[in-house]
Amino acid sequence: MKWFKPMLPTLVTDLPTGNDWCYEVKYDGFRATIYIEKNETKIISRNLNELNPQFPEIVRYFQENTEVQRLTPIIFDGELCILETENKASFDKIQKRGRLKNSDKINQAKNTLPVTFLAFDLLMVNGESFTNKPLQERQKHLNELFNKLNIDSAHFNKVKTYTDASLTWQLVKNEDGEGIVAKEINSKWLAGKRSKQWLKIKNMLIGTFFILGYDESNSFFHIGCIDEDEVKMIGKVGQGFSKEEKESLISIIKKNSTGKKQSIYEVGPSICIEVEFLELSKNELRHPKFRRFRLDKHWEECTWAQIRRATHN
Repeated sequence: MKWFKPMLPTLVTDLPTGNDWCYEVKYDGFRATIYIEKNETKIISRNLNELNPQFPEIVRYFQENTEVQRLTPIIFDGELCILETENKASFDKIQKRGRLKNSDKINQAKNTLPVTFLAFDLLMVNGESFTNKPLQERQKHLNELFNKLNIDSAHFNKVKTYTDASLTWQLVKNEDGEGIVAKEINSKWLAGKRSKQWLKIKNMLIGTFFILGYDESNSFFHIGCIDEDEVKMIGKVGQGFSKEEKESLISIIKKNSTGKKQSIYEVGPSICIEVEFLELSKNELRHPKFRRFRLDKHWEECTWAQIRRATHN
């Protein structure tokens, strides 16, 4: 079978509402398309790389499921996840699994870091392509297929679809999940396209941090906060600044620098900025983005405890 780059959602800040939209929990994993033929299963990443060696238990599940084999060729679109709760997956853990190359370590990780493939779209069954069918019809076929197969596996499940945006958002907030994907119910599956018929909104954290430096080599600002009464470097941010904001900030840092190490101008805590980010991973902010300067804040107010979740209607 020919492999396709997946359809991708567009990032937005507000959820669309109305009868033309449905909603899914967004899981923090590896986007993957699974191609199943007689005696062969391929797990393909969004960049068209094969992931079979890293996740052999997923391949084995589909190859050993006789009901699935009877309905091949099948193509599922979905997410490879290591679930922490029903509505939250661990990005750190799936990254750890994905980096493993040694077969013995991968076999051990099948028990310590078990992976689930969560299907949210059905692109083909019995060789019949559904990509030109509306989403609502594809979801109906996916539900029927799950019922027919009577699937009960830790390795394979499907993403639930909701019609209530507020309810879906509350599920994500309650379990500190990644976010929501909103999809137009009549949208067709467009290979390799970032579509506005699929929209994603992230469950972002917002915090106030102080500038600790500027790296000339990559144009990132180093930021920190007070954690347990100590100044702590907490990450880097480069996105979200206007050209004027960035130029002014660089100028101020260079004029007030306490020293330069390699390409980094260092500065003492003083300038406070508000940043949104997804989570803290390995002592670094994930997906950080500058929101605004906080001239009303003193740097000692920039504590880890003051970080809050963004609110969305």
